[in-house]
Amino acid sequence: MNADIVFTRGTIRTGAAGVPVSDALAVTGDRISALGEAALSARGPGTEVVDLAGGALLPAFGDGHVHPLAGGMSLRNVQVRDCTGVEEVCKAVRTWAAEHPEAEWITGEGVDPWLAPGGCFDARWLDAAVPDRPVLLRTMDLHTAWVNSEALRRAGYTAATPDPTGGQIVRRDGSSEPLGTLREFGAMNPILALLPEPGLDLRLTALREATTRLAAAGVTWVQDALAGPEEAETWIAAAEDLPVRAGLAFLMEPEHWREQIGRFPGDQDRVESAAPGTLTGNAVKFFADGVIEAGTAALLRPYTDCPHSHGIANWSPRELADAGLAGWSMRPSGWR
Repeated sequence: MNADIVFTRGTIRTGAAGVPVSDALAVTGDRISALGEAALSARGPGTEVVDLAGGALLPAFGDGHVHPLAGGMSLRNVQVRDCTGVEEVCKAVRTWAAEHPEAEWITGEGVDPWLAPGGCFDARWLDAAVPDRPVLLRTMDLHTAWVNSEALRRAGYTAATPDPTGGQIVRRDGSSEPLGTLREFGAMNPILALLPEPGLDLRLTALREATTRLAAAGVTWVQDALAGPEEAETWIAAAEDLPVRAGLAFLMEPEHWREQIGRFPGDQDRVESAAPGTLTGNAVKFFADGVIEAGTAALLRPYTDCPHSHGIANWSPRELADAGLAGWSMRPSGWR
């Protein structure tokens, strides 16, 4: 049988144990069908021959911790990832807001958490850029949000608001007034819940754009490291038209894990039956604690630059152990 594609004149590494480097590779259908001389012999009248011209052909990459839907959505918002200072961020926010007067919220992701001293961002800096609409910017690690005063007002955050479970509302020096920096999801969720819900069509466009970029970079398998109902619905709807394979990690939360875990096998079946071989749903996501960058990762000893803090643990040790054991007991159903 003639091959559909033959790659020649390059260094070809399959990544398989015991398989030597080759100089030719044949593909038939969606499978590697031959290497070396056998690949060259598989050329026929209809075979596409790709001359590597001395280049290398390698197995594609997989990424075990990605948020493709969120990444695709962020491409439509204010771009702040490459900003090198607070003033540059505020300028980008001001410009984007002026270009999008129809946007109820101004959002962006990827702010360098070290642009502000101690990672403490002031709402008043954003107020000067956009005083009349809520602004929500998240740092590169996604565990900290910088918001303006209008966003704080809409969420009902005042000096009397206590720190929520699993989060921190950073206060102004010498007062209990919220500064504009929210750490961890316990503090961010009331703001995130106010954002307009994107429709399925927009989510599909965002997911396809993100996965197309991943494939172009040589990443052909990803794990969506936080797959809630919205993410799962989007992956299922897009499954027949995606350039990558994906595994979904369903979120397990300390407050709801006992009810969530009962749904996971059904969620897995729904995801995997939608696109066999393309989508899997055999993992779960625990937020055990925060991250070092935000000073919220749970440590045995206090932070050297914040000696009163050990970080934020989202689970009690007993509850985390119970949830982990419950998940492990379900391994025969195919998820881990």
